[in-house]
Amino acid sequence: MRRRPLLPLTRALRDLGVDLRHEEKDGHHPLTVTAAGVAGGEVTLDAGQSSQYLTALLLLGPLTREGLRITVTDLVSVPYVEITIAMMRAFGVEVGREGDSFLVPPGGYRATTYAVEPDASTASYFFAAAAATGGEVTVPGLGEGALQGDLGFVDVLRRMGARVTVGRDATTVRGTGELRGVTVNMRDISDTMPTLAAIAPFASGPVRIEDVANTRVKECDRLEACAENLRRLGVEVATGPDWIEIQPAPADGPTGTEIKSYGDHRIVMSFAVTGLRVPGVSFDDPGCVRKTFPGFHEAFAQVWAGASDRP
Repeated sequence: MRRRPLLPLTRALRDLGVDLRHEEKDGHHPLTVTAAGVAGGEVTLDAGQSSQYLTALLLLGPLTREGLRITVTDLVSVPYVEITIAMMRAFGVEVGREGDSFLVPPGGYRATTYAVEPDASTASYFFAAAAATGGEVTVPGLGEGALQGDLGFVDVLRRMGARVTVGRDATTVRGTGELRGVTVNMRDISDTMPTLAAIAPFASGPVRIEDVANTRVKECDRLEACAENLRRLGVEVATGPDWIEIQPAPADGPTGTEIKSYGDHRIVMSFAVTGLRVPGVSFDDPGCVRKTFPGFHEAFAQVWAGASDRP
């Protein structure tokens, strides 16, 4: 977590009068906040690296004395902001919008019972596995009306040839034995970029993922991490500031190798999908999945036992 940049958020908090000090590198953990409440008011925020900066300020807004007016100069992963606003509404807070400004009233939250959806980002690994192996997977509790933008990953799989059914209370992906090349803008679903990159070598044509510059400032530089690991598998890859293009695997298939995780849970979980089709894939730090899914390897093995025998 110390690798992830915080400076746009900490600047905004300081502009609001928060006493915040970075203990080591400016703009990174660890940090110390001396709490005295927040008056609120107007603040400008650059959320071009992460929507989490805006989410943090939105959640803070009702707990300020005057409320917040947050003017955003740039924004990625918009669906996550929409999730936040919908959840705040469920807890009694109505966030307003005027152009690029978000208006959050003071007054706190109202207690309620809230149903939490299954994690669509984590579901992407299981959906991708179905598409890549000709298998089928259904995730209950994640269907029509889901708040999470990352469920849009199944639309990418549909474009590539998988059969996708999004029902009222569940989503099913079934592989057809075919994966087509695709060019896709993943700005709003960038957490699933490594998932797509990991199955791209099995497509019949190039897979180009665009507008994902913010993936370079996650737990690692995910664009380059994916590129390096794909090259280690013997796959041809090109990258740019905000894009990656992956060619189909050579005729004799990718070659098993040790995947460099960079301590990033999403790199490991994504290339676990590759391992269903490529014997000999291993990881230098398989345990880093504990950040979001400590039992991932056991669950993935249970669901996809025998997947390598599928066509």
